[in-house]
Amino acid sequence: MDFEDPYELEDWEDDKILFEKEDWPNLLKLREERANKSPSDLYAQQRFAESLNLNKRFADTLEFITPLYRDNYEVGFGIHEIIEALYGLGKSENDFNWIEKPKIIKLDSDALKLCVDFLKPKRKVSSITDIYCDLIMQGDYSDFNEEQLAEFLLKNTDTIDIKTDSEYHWDMKIKLKRK
Repeated sequence: MDFEDPYELEDWEDDKILFEKEDWPNLLKLREERANKSPSDLYAQQRFAESLNLNKRFADTLEFITPLYRDNYEVGFGIHEIIEALYGLGKSENDFNWIEKPKIIKLDSDALKLCVDFLKPKRKVSSITDIYCDLIMQGDYSDFNEEQLAEFLLKNTDTIDIKTDSEYHWDMKIKLKRK
């Protein structure tokens, strides 16, 4: 940052602008430059790998991030980028030689059980955001967002009571059905 020019963009701002415009080629150039400039900065390396995925260069992502994952797997480094690249190549998480297999949360009966476990001790209603945040903290990767989780829970109302006063998923009031 140039302190002489107070109107110059900070480092994160140009990245944000390109991301919001979905200008993946220029985002890739920017992040590659930053990754090359700071090879010991894992965050810069991870963001470069993410931009490779956004540019659908999935094989390049795996080639780039795998050695970094192998050196830093104990902190969960690179899992998201690796899985996204595998999915982009039409593969599954089982098609990678993990040092420590990540916990992947999918919208299935296991996720429903985690939701029920979260709601059990609660007497008051919870929001979809409360449940989503709890779920994503329980795994290394989740392949859904809040809206998809809300749709999933709406299909499982035999164990979960859902009240919705609007069309928006974030307005849902969720609690466990009591027997």
